[in-house]
Amino acid sequence: MVQGEELLIAEPVERDRKALRKLFDAEGYVCTVATDLEHARDLTQRKFFPVALIDLDFAGMNQGLELIQFIHERSTPTRVVLMAARRSFEAAVAALRTGVVDIVNKRPDQIQHLRSAVRLAVDRGQTGHQQGAFVREVRGVLDDALKIMLAMSRRVYGGNAEMSSGSGLDMKPAILIIDTDSNFLQQCATLLAEKPWEVSVELSGGSGLDRASTFSFQILCVRDELSDLPGQMVMRSTQAQRPATMGIVYSALGQGRIERYESGQATRSVSPFRGPAHLVELMSELVGEIASMREERRYLQAFRSEHGPFLKRFADLKSRIDSLSE
Repeated sequence: MVQGEELLIAEPVERDRKALRKLFDAEGYVCTVATDLEHARDLTQRKFFPVALIDLDFAGMNQGLELIQFIHERSTPTRVVLMAARRSFEAAVAALRTGVVDIVNKRPDQIQHLRSAVRLAVDRGQTGHQQGAFVREVRGVLDDALKIMLAMSRRVYGGNAEMSSGSGLDMKPAILIIDTDSNFLQQCATLLAEKPWEVSVELSGGSGLDRASTFSFQILCVRDELSDLPGQMVMRSTQAQRPATMGIVYSALGQGRIERYESGQATRSVSPFRGPAHLVELMSELVGEIASMREERRYLQAFRSEHGPFLKRFADLKSRIDSLSE
């Protein structure tokens, strides 16, 4: 006996609704009865039914097909059994195209067939659920396997002197600082003297914006309170043209804040802003991230060049696995 499986019964005739509910209640199903098309639609949108038992002429001739299509579009896992009190080749073909499990004639001698059809629908639904879980597990294993292989490759390539040569460890990022305070800039210059970075300075927002638009800087640092343009506007305009540029916007010492910008939006804010050392500290963090991303690209390029055929097979298999869950 079935225990607790939800069953939607869409039957227009009250006497038949009661008989079907009595029949399937006795089988152990949890039955919900729909009395009209809108009621049935509302039920299927508010609740998931593994199986639906639908009369072909529910709410009008062939209107059961409309309900089946509605359920198919909004609840693909639901398995449908169609009942028909009359023969209609066209309706049967249309129903089968929507994926109904079976079509059962509404006659007393077909009760056992109806029971079997609903039971088959339940079994197919459970099998589909199990297959879906299996597909998700396989997808997860494939993703994990690729991550493990990439991690192992990083260790291999990381110890390769040829790969490490010219890596992020000795990179010289191009950095632009836009500030009107010469004293602040002098303090920054002292702190940056030993850094292997290519640092440029502009004294106004306009000149800084022109410089940033004509030369590709990895990092842009802008004081918010410039004499001509708001620093945030300069940052957003630059990152709109060059999305890869990492940004820092800082404001008044001791009471203001220092913000990290990506794609024209502040992604992290720290208060208060402590001054030049604080700015150089955040610059160093960004340089480290740039170096890591550069190394990651080198690893991926080396991995692809060495394992290209495998990666193509992996991508093809992943695509096929993903299609099974659609």
